[in-house]
Amino acid sequence: MRRFWHTRELSTVAILALEAIVFTWYLWPEGGRAHPFLNGPNGLLILKYSSIYGIAAIGAAIVIISGGIDLAPGAVIALTSVVTGHLFVKSGWPLAPSVAAGLLTGAAAGLVSSWLIVRVGLPPFIATLGVMGIARGVAFIITEARYYDLSRTIPPGSRLLGVPVDWVAPVVMIAAACVFQFLMKRFQWGRAVFAIGGNETAAVFTGIAVGRVKTSVYVVAGLLASVSGIVLAVAQGQGKADLATGYELDIIASAVVGGASLAGGRGSVVGAVLGALIFGVLRNALPQIPGATFYDRLIVGLVVIVIVVLDQVLVRHER
Repeated sequence: MRRFWHTRELSTVAILALEAIVFTWYLWPEGGRAHPFLNGPNGLLILKYSSIYGIAAIGAAIVIISGGIDLAPGAVIALTSVVTGHLFVKSGWPLAPSVAAGLLTGAAAGLVSSWLIVRVGLPPFIATLGVMGIARGVAFIITEARYYDLSRTIPPGSRLLGVPVDWVAPVVMIAAACVFQFLMKRFQWGRAVFAIGGNETAAVFTGIAVGRVKTSVYVVAGLLASVSGIVLAVAQGQGKADLATGYELDIIASAVVGGASLAGGRGSVVGAVLGALIFGVLRNALPQIPGATFYDRLIVGLVVIVIVVLDQVLVRHER
């Protein structure tokens, strides 16, 4: 059982499958009606909105593996959607430069976080909490409590680079997961991230440029959060300052449920994506159960606590 648990991708897939089976059984309709949960359009809806969490969760997992934490992805998502929407809708920029500016916004937020952590010496929790407030505040200042309507130029059913709008988020998430899983497992950079999270002092003595690696980790996390922001703006057709409010918990929870240890040094990019799908199914199915919508946050919090406790028990057992 311990061996199965340590293969976290397998255990996460098992949890996802069990969750889908339970909701399929519980929501089974009577009288031959169409199943409200087990159908193609609903499956695409789950995949579409889970991907928005999943893309940012990849960055969160990498940060957690390095021994850090990032509380800013929700605010970065919102700021990216605002910057992209402002340039695309109000300033009349073409879509590609507007998207590039949004990506630079996320990278800049990650760079500020890393500077506060690496150079100033602030704890990651405090540094990213400050960046979260700054990013959200700048988004509100730019919009002045309004929003940018992208749906006029990118209507539902349109295609971006030949990909239907509804499939943009899943395609981007799968591509990002493949790229960063490869980087984390096969490249020296990924091994350095694991080494720093496992034992930063030992990593210094082995010659790893800890400051540079940490900087790259937070920049990557900010960049992936900005990708989520662009995808969310396209999916909802809006650039708003209050988008992704509270997403921080979901993103971190996805990474943790997928196997990222808050102690650092362990985790999985693919696991973070699977964790996002677990919460995506949960968020989709609960509103279809009368009275269960109110238990949404409660269940997410309980799941995170249970997973972290189990993780800590296994770590102590190994020692």
